[in-house]
Amino acid sequence: MHHSPALLTRPLHRLRILTTSCLLLAFAGSALAKLDIVVANKEGEEPIYVLKDTSSGKVFGTFWDRAKETSDYGFESSIVPDFLWSKDRKYVAVSGGASRSRAVSLYQVTNNSLKEIAVPQLNAEQAAAIDAIADTSAEGTDAVRWQSDGTLLLRFWAAGRVKNENEDPKEENVWADLEITGNKAAIVGTSSEEPSAPPKGMFPNPAPPADQPAPAAAAEAEAFDPKRLVGVHQSIGFNPDGTIYKGTVEIRVVKGVVGLEWKIGNTVSHGNGVLVGSTLGIALDSGLAIYRIVGQSEGISLIGIWSLPGSTATNKDAIVIGNADMTQAQFDIEKFNGKYLSLREVQDSQIEGSATIYGGDFAKKVLWSNGDKTAQCQALALSDGLAVLTPSGLSVYEKHLDNDGNASLVGTALTGKGQTYSETLSPTE
Repeated sequence: MHHSPALLTRPLHRLRILTTSCLLLAFAGSALAKLDIVVANKEGEEPIYVLKDTSSGKVFGTFWDRAKETSDYGFESSIVPDFLWSKDRKYVAVSGGASRSRAVSLYQVTNNSLKEIAVPQLNAEQAAAIDAIADTSAEGTDAVRWQSDGTLLLRFWAAGRVKNENEDPKEENVWADLEITGNKAAIVGTSSEEPSAPPKGMFPNPAPPADQPAPAAAAEAEAFDPKRLVGVHQSIGFNPDGTIYKGTVEIRVVKGVVGLEWKIGNTVSHGNGVLVGSTLGIALDSGLAIYRIVGQSEGISLIGIWSLPGSTATNKDAIVIGNADMTQAQFDIEKFNGKYLSLREVQDSQIEGSATIYGGDFAKKVLWSNGDKTAQCQALALSDGLAVLTPSGLSVYEKHLDNDGNASLVGTALTGKGQTYSETLSPTE
C-alpha cells in the first residue's frame, strides 16, 4: 500500500480536469451560502416561506406568502407546500396547488436565487388511463421522492366522480421518472404500478435542511452494489501545491474489495478499500482517501479528499462515472471527536478495544488501544463517513442512528491480506 521512494519525491499526479471553474469543493463551514426554504414567521400565523442562507441568516426573497398571495419566484398555492431537495441540493421540487388538486413546481438553485424549470406533462399514450376517466373531481401531480439514480419520482393522478355514496371511486395513477439536466427536465419512464418503498440510508428523502447533517444509517443503508463503480473513468483534482492533476482511474471490485489504479502520463498509483453505505475509504500506495457517492440522473460522482502520510493537509478529488458532471458538493461536518468502544466481529468472537478520535474537521487522528498495545493512526472524515489507516489495514465507517437516536460508527475493516470484518465504534462519553 505504499509508493516507491521515487514516487514519494513528488505529489501524486492524479485525476482529469473537465473545467477549471467547477473543481472547488465546498464544505460546511465555508463562506458559501447554505440555502433553504424556511418558515419566517411565528407559529399560529399565516405561514410565510422565505429563501434563506441558514449560515448567515440572510433572506434573499419570499417564496410563498399565503396571506398576500405573493412570491418572488412565481410560486402559487392555496395550501401549505411540501419541499423535496435533491441530494446535491441543486434542485428543489415543491408540491402545492389548490385544495382539491396538486401541482409540482421545480426549481434550480442559481447563486442565491431559484430558477423555475418547466415540469413536462404526460403525453397522450402515457396519460391514456387518466384520460379514460371522463369526469374528474380531482387531478394533479405529486413529487414523491428523489431516487438513488438522481431522478425525481412523480405521481400523476386522477379520481373519477362518484354518482352515489355506494359507488367505489375509480382512481388512476401514473408514476413517472423525471430526469433533470441543467435547466431542463424530461420524463424518461412511466408505470401504472407503484414503485417499491424508498431505500433507507444512502439517499435520504426528503433531503435535510442545509444547516443540519443528514442522518446516515450505515447498517441499514441501501445495498449499493460496488460493481456499479467498475470501469475506466475520468478523474480530476488538486496536488498539495495547488496545481491540477488529471488522468483516468480504473476501478475493479473483487470479493467486495474496491481496487483503483490511476494513470497520469507515465505515473501509476494504486489504492484498495471498501464501500460502507455511501462512503468509500481507500488506502493509497502512500496516504489515505475518502469519497462520498453522489448519484445523478446520468451517472455517479465520487467526490472526496486525500492526504499524504502523516499530513494534516487535505486535497480535493472527484471521479465521474457515466455521464455524471458533478465535481463539487457541499457536505456537512460531523463532530466525530471523542472516545469510543471498538468491537470487531472475527468469526464467532468479538475483539474489544478503545479508540479516541481527535483532530480537525477533515484530517483526524485515531488513538487505538487493545490490551497493552497502542497505535496512533491517520484518518479522514467527510460528511458522516470516516476512513482510518489502522495497524492491520483500513477501517471505513458511517454514522448510524438507532431507533432511540443513539449514534455509533458502523463499518468494515479491511486487512492487508484482503480479509474483511464488521466493526463498530460506540461512544463512551
